[in-house]
Amino acid sequence: MKNNTTYSSAKRITISVVLLICGWNIPLHAQQEWGCTQYLFNLYDVNSSYAGNHNGPSFAARYRAQWLGFDGAPETQMLSVHTPLAKDHLGAGLKVLNESIGARRQQQLKISGSYRLHFDENILSFGLAGGAIRQTADISLIKAADEQDAQLAVFPNSSFTPVIDASIFLSNKKFYAGIESTRLNKSSFHNDGGALARLYYNINLTAGYMHQVGQNNMIQLSGLMKYSEGKMWQAEMNLTYLINNKLWFGAGYRVFTGAVIVSCIHITEHFRLGLSYDVAVKKMRNTNDGSAELYLGYHLHNRSSKSIRYF
Repeated sequence: MKNNTTYSSAKRITISVVLLICGWNIPLHAQQEWGCTQYLFNLYDVNSSYAGNHNGPSFAARYRAQWLGFDGAPETQMLSVHTPLAKDHLGAGLKVLNESIGARRQQQLKISGSYRLHFDENILSFGLAGGAIRQTADISLIKAADEQDAQLAVFPNSSFTPVIDASIFLSNKKFYAGIESTRLNKSSFHNDGGALARLYYNINLTAGYMHQVGQNNMIQLSGLMKYSEGKMWQAEMNLTYLINNKLWFGAGYRVFTGAVIVSCIHITEHFRLGLSYDVAVKKMRNTNDGSAELYLGYHLHNRSSKSIRYF
């Protein structure tokens, strides 16, 4: 009875959070942090306190091409690894990101640690992460209206900026919810005291609920909301279905962006491959063909009773 009550409450919380994420009256939207569609297959990439929750070393690689066919569109590659430590009470992880948007290039490296508390069937994790962002620009790709513009001559070739993140994550076998605040230090991109460019802090809120259908089938309802300093929002909701513990497929809706299609196959108990496609909104179909994402995940060892990871 206690477990049923716990899961019923978790389900209500998840549905409430997801509806809140997607039903908010949102006046503005923008993309400050990098974004991914298949976040639910490795939540460490959107919440550092998730580090170690896979009960063994876990590796993930992502490639995202946004706005296919659009010149200078965002392109992102990300590698991450995390593992439990100290009999599952601690976790550690590493994230490496490379992103290009037009002439701009950004590389990011973060090292994170998490502390986990176990009570009943729930795990409550607290995480801290730190690292640096390197910004560069290829001046040859910039088509200036005035080629004699003095600003081009002093345009910085590269800059390094420290970053600090903090996060909390709660999960059990069927439910998860987490919040992460990134770029808390809001550092300037350049050492020049007159520079206006600086980091904006971001907040990620995510939640999900698993419901078993038959012996090896699952339905997952999940949501993700991002808030950036300056009242910039982005929110999405996804519904995915797991067939025979092998194949995920589903769809979702991202506010202002449109529909997304998601699929993921468990090639083995420890290795999975995911593909997703973001349908271009009507206003942008003349300029791009949507966005595509590839995900690869591998769990080196799994001591849990489950043969696969549901999230």
